Amino acid sequence: MHYIVDLFRDGDPAVSAALERYFLDNGPGPLQSLRECYRIEMDPSRKVVLGRMLDKYGKKAAIEGLRQLAEQCKDGECGMLEAGYLLASVTDPTIAREDYLEMIMPPSVAVMAEISDAKTGVENVRLLNHVFYNRYGFTSSNPFDMSLESSLLMAVLEKRKGSPLALSLVYFIVAQAAGLPIYPLCFTGGFVPVYVENGRVLFNINVFHKGEIFIENDISKLVKNQASALGVNVEIGEAKVRRDASILVMYLEFLQMLYSDAGNPSVQMDIEDAIEALGGTRFLTVEEDDDNW
Repeated sequence: MHYIVDLFRDGDPAVSAALERYFLDNGPGPLQSLRECYRIEMDPSRKVVLGRMLDKYGKKAAIEGLRQLAEQCKDGECGMLEAGYLLASVTDPTIAREDYLEMIMPPSVAVMAEISDAKTGVENVRLLNHVFYNRYGFTSSNPFDMSLESSLLMAVLEKRKGSPLALSLVYFIVAQAAGLPIYPLCFTGGFVPVYVENGRVLFNINVFHKGEIFIENDISKLVKNQASALGVNVEIGEAKVRRDASILVMYLEFLQMLYSDAGNPSVQMDIEDAIEALGGTRFLTVEEDDDNW
């Protein structure tokens, strides 16, 4: 790795291209080694170089991972557990996979231990809610909280508190890891989490109020009830149940707005590339409303 760091300083385009292929074509191993070197490096100047390498290759690897994930989603379920790590890596490639898994797996495993096929959907979601909100103490911050501190995935997992969209992402990851058929009912400007069985929506879930369950058929009422909690300008249109990958895009859209407010165009561009890797569909914004957003 020390030799590779020296090559990174070379500046030759051919060397740079070879290094990029090395980090992107050889699985997670080289990046894991790079992260470990970055973590233990004591020399300030060398640590800066290692950080630049992680920023360049780690983000590209995360975006490529999302692109591959999007292809897999076309034929089946999206791997939300892996997706969560990739999303976190887009904004902070120094995050180690094992640190992410150490925080997200315990609630996921706990839910799997509680639910069963013998229980109804309502019973299983109540068990999910008990584990998620009571046992592990996840909670929503102020619905209009627009801070990065409450929205970055690793911070939410660590503090078990986050903005509505960030908390929703964690909820969907845990639910899918446990095998529960919870999907986003999407409309222009937001979504409602719904439980789907045999192609039919049985009930919706209020993630922001401890997973409260509503059996409600009036879509306009669902939209109205969730709009303020989402903190977005909702235009009620045709609602449609979509794959859970839609949550990934909505979360990235929200982060993009936050980084724009923070004046960080570089990360904004990384997030834009990540959204494109997931298919480029937008959910929280519509073209004519960009100024209002």
